[in-house]
Amino acid sequence: MGLAVNGAALIAFLAIASRRLTPEDYSALGVLWALVFGVGNGIMQPLEQEVARAVSARRARGIGAGPVIRRAVALGAVFAAGVCTLVLVGQAFVRRDTVNGWLLVAFVVGLLAFCAGHLTRGVLSSHHRFGAYASFFATDGVSRVVLAAALAAAGITAVGAYGLLFAVTPFLGIAVALARPRGLLQDGPEASWKELTTALGWLLLGTVSLSLLIQGGTIAVDWLATADQRQAAGVFLNGLQTARIPLFLFQAILASLLPKLSRLASTGAYADFERALVRLVVAILAVGSVTTIAAAVVGPRFIDLAFGAQAALTSRDLALLAIAFVVVMAAICLDQALVALASHSRMALGWFVALGVFVAVTALGDDLYLRVELGLLAGSLVAMLWMGGHVAVLLRRHARGRVLDLSEAMAELPVQQ
Repeated sequence: MGLAVNGAALIAFLAIASRRLTPEDYSALGVLWALVFGVGNGIMQPLEQEVARAVSARRARGIGAGPVIRRAVALGAVFAAGVCTLVLVGQAFVRRDTVNGWLLVAFVVGLLAFCAGHLTRGVLSSHHRFGAYASFFATDGVSRVVLAAALAAAGITAVGAYGLLFAVTPFLGIAVALARPRGLLQDGPEASWKELTTALGWLLLGTVSLSLLIQGGTIAVDWLATADQRQAAGVFLNGLQTARIPLFLFQAILASLLPKLSRLASTGAYADFERALVRLVVAILAVGSVTTIAAAVVGPRFIDLAFGAQAALTSRDLALLAIAFVVVMAAICLDQALVALASHSRMALGWFVALGVFVAVTALGDDLYLRVELGLLAGSLVAMLWMGGHVAVLLRRHARGRVLDLSEAMAELPVQQ
């Protein structure tokens, strides 16, 4: 429920901002949004996953998780210390005339907020505090909309104010989520760095590549736009948010997918593993065909109503974006299967290759929106085929292993004379 509220609040916040800001300022806000979510999620989400895994492992053994959480906070602080470098890297991907000083401050604050938010979510989910987990998302989203409405009502049209607003609301979500939970820092044996960094490098590569692929469209449009297309990034952002509405709902499914697949893999139930995965991917593609048609038919009208501006993207544009994100959802399911099969490197390399394909395809052509849309679609297709192919190989390998084990067992049986 919290994820659904947060997703709806995201669109509401952008709808308010698009009505109060000039098209150029709204585009700058959109680029900031893409950078914070792309870099923030990409770098901080692996830390959340490793915290959840390490804490869950300790709790399963009846060991206090306090030391490993404190290690995670220290590791998060190291990540946060690299914010200044990330700001410099981020500037290289943004048109110099679209981002003012306050938006750069918002970028820094937003990355710090994402670091703290992901750490909080990892601790809460590993302790099964799902009510507090949901309250983080709900508070973050609702407070962002309420404060944006207050800025709009006060007649504030400074883009920096809206940028700072969306950067600080995760801290409100953290405050509410941690207001009641107790017993999160139980004492236990000292934690080593290895408890948190088993596959952190591959997870970082994979999630950064995935996040930049998902968010990279807005950044690419801003980077490729001509001087008279300064509003293009905002136009594209509206189309992206419309096309990936199903992705917000998909996150609820994704939260339970990895534990289920990991459980099946750990017990050797690979046939059930394969059936569950195939059914989910087929269902996503089937539902995706419906959402693609809906995006093409009602998407332009939705943009007009939600964002208060005539949709500059056509039905073709929205259909291509919708298809790309449907394929991304299928690829994410398959990448979770690779993680469950302890093949983090294949997952990471798959998203890295997909990001490279996105960049290469986007570099071609001269139609600003179409080249980026085709880049997203090509990258997502490569990711899905890569993940699916490697999952199939690993499952066949496990199947051969079971046959081999059976044949060896049969060979050891006594022969009746």
